[in-house]
Amino acid sequence: MPRLFFLLLIIFPVIVQAELEFEDTWIKNLPPTVPVRAGYMHIYNPGSKAVSILSVSSDAFSNVEVHQTIMQDGMMTMEQVPALTIEPDSQLDLKPGGIHLMLMHPVEPTRPGDEIRITFELSDGSQQSPVFTVRK
Repeated sequence: MPRLFFLLLIIFPVIVQAELEFEDTWIKNLPPTVPVRAGYMHIYNPGSKAVSILSVSSDAFSNVEVHQTIMQDGMMTMEQVPALTIEPDSQLDLKPGGIHLMLMHPVEPTRPGDEIRITFELSDGSQQSPVFTVRK
């Protein structure tokens, strides 16, 4: 029996996919007349290899992008971040005034307490879809 197990491992190698841990996932609620929301979280990579988030989407919004708030010529501006890389055994915080999710044009108005699934496409081709809670 052990030989069969090892033979199967050789024939069908174990595919290890990236697995990030998402904590304190939340979306800032705004009045329905405001066409964007911001999403925040802590992302931890417990693995031994860097993992990049290549794209973000949600059925609850027409578009989702990663943005970074920067100071430029004395003014605060936002620019899109094409990919986020989380190094092994490290954490990346998406927070107000820094890197955050820009959630554009909600399909339906958001309300505090709503739970919204957001999907992250990772560099190894896998996806993770944590749930975000809308907060005041």
